[in-house]
Amino acid sequence: MTSLVLERKTEKLSEKEKTKRIMKWIRYSDSKLRKRFTFLRYQNAIGFGIVIGSTSGMILLGSLYIAELIPFWICIIGNAIFASFLHEMEHDLIHNIYFKENPRIQNFLFWMAWLFRANVVNPWFRKEIHLLHHKVSGNKEDIEERFISNGMPWGWKRILVMIDPIMAVVLQGPKIKKDAVRYLRKIKSPATKGPYQYIHLLLWYSFLCWGLFSLVNLVIGSSFHETGIIANIHSVLNTTAVVYLIPCWLRQSAIQIVSSNMHYYGEVKSLFRQTQVLDSWLTFPLQLFCFNFGATHGIHHFIVTQPFYLRQAVAPKIKPILKKYGIPFNDFESIAHANRETNHTKG
Repeated sequence: MTSLVLERKTEKLSEKEKTKRIMKWIRYSDSKLRKRFTFLRYQNAIGFGIVIGSTSGMILLGSLYIAELIPFWICIIGNAIFASFLHEMEHDLIHNIYFKENPRIQNFLFWMAWLFRANVVNPWFRKEIHLLHHKVSGNKEDIEERFISNGMPWGWKRILVMIDPIMAVVLQGPKIKKDAVRYLRKIKSPATKGPYQYIHLLLWYSFLCWGLFSLVNLVIGSSFHETGIIANIHSVLNTTAVVYLIPCWLRQSAIQIVSSNMHYYGEVKSLFRQTQVLDSWLTFPLQLFCFNFGATHGIHHFIVTQPFYLRQAVAPKIKPILKKYGIPFNDFESIAHANRETNHTKG
């Protein structure tokens, strides 16, 4: 009876009041954790260490694979996970969580986080579209989320946009340019910074095309065999794919699938309606490569100044609060409806 009364009282609260209470609980849990573990006060040092540790980890696993001390799958999985740490660090840096008063170190960490996952737009450009995302999340002007398929009807076009950057530009670029032209004009950072992303994409598509060519030869029983310098180049390309290209693609695809489907689209008029929580066991393979993003990113939308590792730490206590106040959980039905909130989630 008590729980039923509590539920009725909760339902009578406005979305604004629910949002305030959720934010209060997150701050309380965060503060409690910081008091318990005093080393958390060294936030800058922790962030710096995560970047250096993750990049070093990727180099180490790559070296072990090249030395034939570990199998290819350990290298791919391990480097994809390390790259997911770098993504979270880049995201935190965008919100000025580390070295706020030292832009030189911030830029150094941006470079490190980006060059080890250079298949994405540079962090200076992403900073502008990500901060915009928090302002217009779920609307047609949300450049960041729409470029990874948020709001698209389910089908082969959406799948291509989620897993391939060229298809994202081709299939979504014209629509976004039309819908968000006013915001695009305000972006100061160039979308392209140096040749790094181009080099990564050139290597990636070369690997895919060469691998497809080799597969076709194998299937048709062709007598063609690679020798000499061609064989050596292909060997180097395959090694690069295991060490760097495939982990980057795996991490990026995982987070884009999760992120584009956990954010709502259309008629999103408040922070309270921006996200759902995706923590079903069905999403685990994807969550592994995007640092449990689907289960915790909703917390970030309420408090943007919380480091990603603390967000993960408070999640077990905060998720019941989110559910209590009506944040949807595992609303897979919305995925089939172009991320529109379904009737049973609107309360």
